[in-house]
Amino acid sequence: VNDVSGFGFKHIRVIGLDQIRCIAAFMAGAFPLWFHKIHVINHPRLFNVLFNMIKPFLNDRVRDNIVFHGNDLRSLHQEVCPELLPEDLGGSGELDNTAVVAAAKKLDNHFKEHVERALATVQR
Repeated sequence: VNDVSGFGFKHIRVIGLDQIRCIAAFMAGAFPLWFHKIHVINHPRLFNVLFNMIKPFLNDRVRDNIVFHGNDLRSLHQEVCPELLPEDLGGSGELDNTAVVAAAKKLDNHFKEHVERALATVQR
């Protein structure tokens, strides 16, 4: 679940074609995690501009698994169990991802290598 409420022009103006291709490669499998669905909430209209720039680089499987909910948390709750969400997303459970963040930080170099390989693939 991605809350992009703070997304603005300052973000879009620094994104070039290489970054768009890298994002698409990341989402299509260049990253060692597989996402069943990506839920986007609180997206401003400007975020649609970014998504429309990325969309041609995404394969159908990825494109079909990105769900935009806008500000409608009820539609998010139909797809994601509220017990798995923090309170600010209408969840009823306590979300403690401290262990996950710590484990990810230990793998920082591993993730950087994957990003570098994805960028090298995109720049060919």
